[in-house]
Amino acid sequence: MKTQRLLRRSGGSALLSSWLIISALSSTALAGGSSYSRFGLGDLLHYGGSRTDAMGGAGIALLGDGFINRLNPAGLARISNTRISGGFQYVNFSSEDVVGSGSFARGEFKGLAFGFPIDKEKGIALSLESTPFSSVHYAIENAATQLHQSFYGTGGLSLLGLGGSYGPAKDLLLGLKFNYLYGRIRQVGKFDFVDASFTDSDIHRSDFYSGFNFTIGAIYEGVSTLLDAPSMKPLTVGFIISTPAQFSVDRESVLTTGDNATSDTTFTSSGKVDLPLALGAGFSYQFSNRFNLIGDVYHQFWKEASLFGSKSADLRNSTRISLGFEALPERDIDTYWKRVAYRAGFYYHSAYYNINQTPINELFVTAGLGLPIGPDARLNVGLHAGIRGETSNNLQRDTIFRFTVSLSASEAWFLRFEEE
Repeated sequence: MKTQRLLRRSGGSALLSSWLIISALSSTALAGGSSYSRFGLGDLLHYGGSRTDAMGGAGIALLGDGFINRLNPAGLARISNTRISGGFQYVNFSSEDVVGSGSFARGEFKGLAFGFPIDKEKGIALSLESTPFSSVHYAIENAATQLHQSFYGTGGLSLLGLGGSYGPAKDLLLGLKFNYLYGRIRQVGKFDFVDASFTDSDIHRSDFYSGFNFTIGAIYEGVSTLLDAPSMKPLTVGFIISTPAQFSVDRESVLTTGDNATSDTTFTSSGKVDLPLALGAGFSYQFSNRFNLIGDVYHQFWKEASLFGSKSADLRNSTRISLGFEALPERDIDTYWKRVAYRAGFYYHSAYYNINQTPINELFVTAGLGLPIGPDARLNVGLHAGIRGETSNNLQRDTIFRFTVSLSASEAWFLRFEEE
């Protein structure tokens, strides 16, 4: 096998030196995507379904017949027909730091979910879903006098979930979901030297993750009875626990040197990465039988997580606070726009990134419509607009827009009517 070389032609600690450079890189010119997604597992995606997406992402305590609750499996208990939900998202990043700015756009699948009612009176229902869990998309360039560096990453993790709900008491609904998490993250570093005494090199790293955990959920509708407060009858509260997990990671790293474009598989290895415990709580209050006010708090304990045997100073505990509002359609109305669901919300997220000893936070506003397109089907459109991070301490600020389109329908679309 050829001797590894990256810095001087006379030799050097090739692979280790390269990734130390990547880790230390802080001031760059942006070529696309967000550099924050290169840390940890990438950008963690919080998606509870097509209905909740436009309401700040809140929905831990939300019940209803017309949607599949992906945040809380106990929320499946109210579906009365077999349902299907799937969607698409367009994302635009505009990023800037003290050196420059750049923009990046992409489209991505929002996943697919099925809900199957078994016994509505007992709140028994099942769900099957495939949902994106994390996303890595960044491209960074740093052009100096003697060295041009390029770094980019792609990939992310997905979730396959099998969930179920059950109502053991009149006002209490329980749920459990098994989650299989898997996916590949690829990261590349390119080093091009002006000085011919240095060797141009590329380093490709590919990590495949796999692991599983459980989501345990509960929704309680008896707050008014418990507190003897009739005015609180429309109030429901919900809770979820996402159990900790440990990913098994298979890693392969390849070094490509400038001499005749020779490629050497530097090493293959395996390791463990923690997915920490997460806790969530929420409420839903429906007033005048037409308006929903919902809110969530979701916290995950990333600070103590171990990545490949060590804790990372780039990670911290994360908290997401969401608040949403929905105006439900009027019934038995001929006017189309009165049968539309109107939604809005916001969320504040102290993300799990802590880069250069600076916490990275997000603030977003959301809005959307639920457009009726069939007897029991809706085309849901939503918009997220917000900012993340800051330009101090050699960091970057992202301005992010997300536009989502999703379809939620039931088997009513496929009913056969007898011919007269």
